[in-house]
Amino acid sequence: MFVPVLLLLVTLCAVGGHGEEPKRPGHVSVVIVGATGDLAKKYLWNGFFQLYVKQVSSGNTFSFYGGGQSPADKANPLLFEILKSVSCSKGVSEERCALLKEQFLRLAQYRQLRTLEHYQDLAKHIEKRLQEEGITEAGRLFYLSVPAFAYADIADKINNSCRPTSGAWLRVVLEKPFGHDSTSAQMLASQLGASLREEEMYRIDHYLGKQVIAKILPFRIQNKKFLDPIWNKHHIERVEIVMKETLDVRGRIPFYDQYGVIRDVIQNHLTEVMMLLTMRLPRNLTSSEEVVENKLRILSSLLPLGKNQAVIGQYQAYKSEVQQELNKTKHHISVTPTFAAVLAHIDETQYEGVPVLLISGKMLDERIVFHLGHGSLQYPAILVSKNLFKPALMEEQREAYEELISHIFAGQKNSFISVENLLASWDLWTPLLTSLSSSFPRIYPGGADNEDLLDFCLTGKDIRYKSEVVIISPDQMGGMAPNGFQVIQGKFRSSDMVSAWAEELVEQLAADVQEAAEAAVRESGVFHLALSGGSSPIALFHRLVRHHFSFPWRDTHVWMVDERCVPETELESNFFTIYNLLLQHVRIPYFNIHPMPVQLNHRLCVEEDRGAQLYEKDINNLVNGSSFHFVLLGAGYDGHTASLFPGTKVEEYGESLVVLTESPVKPHQRMSLTFSAINRARTVALLVMGKGKHELVTQLSRMKDNPEKWPVTGVKPANGRLVWYIDYDALLGQ
Repeated sequence: MFVPVLLLLVTLCAVGGHGEEPKRPGHVSVVIVGATGDLAKKYLWNGFFQLYVKQVSSGNTFSFYGGGQSPADKANPLLFEILKSVSCSKGVSEERCALLKEQFLRLAQYRQLRTLEHYQDLAKHIEKRLQEEGITEAGRLFYLSVPAFAYADIADKINNSCRPTSGAWLRVVLEKPFGHDSTSAQMLASQLGASLREEEMYRIDHYLGKQVIAKILPFRIQNKKFLDPIWNKHHIERVEIVMKETLDVRGRIPFYDQYGVIRDVIQNHLTEVMMLLTMRLPRNLTSSEEVVENKLRILSSLLPLGKNQAVIGQYQAYKSEVQQELNKTKHHISVTPTFAAVLAHIDETQYEGVPVLLISGKMLDERIVFHLGHGSLQYPAILVSKNLFKPALMEEQREAYEELISHIFAGQKNSFISVENLLASWDLWTPLLTSLSSSFPRIYPGGADNEDLLDFCLTGKDIRYKSEVVIISPDQMGGMAPNGFQVIQGKFRSSDMVSAWAEELVEQLAADVQEAAEAAVRESGVFHLALSGGSSPIALFHRLVRHHFSFPWRDTHVWMVDERCVPETELESNFFTIYNLLLQHVRIPYFNIHPMPVQLNHRLCVEEDRGAQLYEKDINNLVNGSSFHFVLLGAGYDGHTASLFPGTKVEEYGESLVVLTESPVKPHQRMSLTFSAINRARTVALLVMGKGKHELVTQLSRMKDNPEKWPVTGVKPANGRLVWYIDYDALLGQ
């Protein structure tokens, strides 16, 4: 029997009213601090004009003050031009609109608000007007349209000089961001709490003023009898909350580069929407305390977010925008994400196993597809039951700030962020942000050219990009100097990738080998290391000799991945290179060194001498489960690895661990571990270095597995881990 699958989206229809008016009519003083800034110019003055239009016949009277740092003679002309641009909403005649605008302009004036004395003068001006006109004060509304670092100082000035008397209310509106992590948010909350009571603070998230968002709870309540039976794991396949933008962030770089997409919109906007969609419905929608309590319950029920619960990206032009707007050199690289998809799960029976996806980004088109990774449905796997009820139609749209300003005036706090929710949200998001701080985001071109680069898939409670790593061009990386960037982590061909300039890359590889050695010795008392020949590992050998004096060589067995069929004393011998550059310089027991027996009975690689079988027997006898702890491989220009070359019929080797092979170049005969041996290892490292390997890396990034044509694609550890170590020369071709 088909069970209807409901995909929850934020494009829900909405119903409901706007809330009650203030209980005490009287005079209201509105002060916009930052009155000539971009936000005030675009939204705030028009929002307060709409409030005035709706309240003009309510018995309330108003004064509007535009505050700022500049002296009045400079700011007055700017404010006047802004005020002239306000407009009436539909339904107001031109004649009445003109009259209301004229009245609004007469009620507005600019005040310099820089020092405590300026705020004291404003308070005296308000008191004088109240006395002269004999009017009762209803309240004072301060809207702080200024950077967050100024909040505490302004709040202190308001508290010490501008509090109303005689029971009138005080409301102070704060624009996000409210900190950038748990510590900074807690500090800001403490600073503000020293000057203002919690009920006096309105932390505004304009996204919550959008009508489709503001009406989610009323919609759910009005349609409760229809929704309750299906608002659960049995009928909801997943919850998607998506905010896609086609624009870039030019002009906002100084702010954006410090925050990125998660802090900018996901931690606040999308998290709030998620809570509205999944929280327990309040018995009383007008009870802000109950709404806050139910939101907190959902936040506390979310499973922890770590690195595996997010994928991040950065649009290609962002680098140059950062360099230009922050006056950085061409070598400067930012790892700030402009795209993120986060996978969350709610640890409650109602939503058990339901993926909650929070997705946002800049320079996106309409394509973001993901595959759930289970079930018979094909992605995008969106099904909506045809039997769902028809929800009530939405009211006429109102601009978000207009909506929220009306809520502030009415004293309604449901659409604002409480300090408890704020701190709980940061406690959820800070560990994820910390875990992603050293991750390099995937570069995407922007717009329709993104194609499927940002498509992702879900595996259990983890999320990852569906396609493999995209090769980063020199322009995208900024022409970095050899010591200009840290080691970065990423993905290549669905496996882990470490990338850096050659010196830093080898340093990281050496550290990883030692870490694996120490772990193996702690676990079993021995470390089995298989080393490949060729030029790539030479720098690693030097590093291990010169810097890793604590390496557990006495407990290490060194094996060969492959060998040329030449005497061990010749320069062409892989063993000669490893011995000359590494083994003779470290304290490793003689019996722990295992060269491949390519020379037996005074002849080289003769099949009847069974050298491959002898080496395989040694591996079976000494290596537990024939599983090396660490195998180091390289990759040739033609895609070969070890001594497994293109055209090799790998299936002919069967379960053999060691075989004789043929190379297209001299010396032609080789001995090599097979994929059967390599893919049993706990860790396989593929080291690719040098500009000459750039074309190979580019080819490998685009192709599917084809071990016969590209043998390196046959490296797939069955129960272990594959890590690609690719230097920037190979990755970028610089």
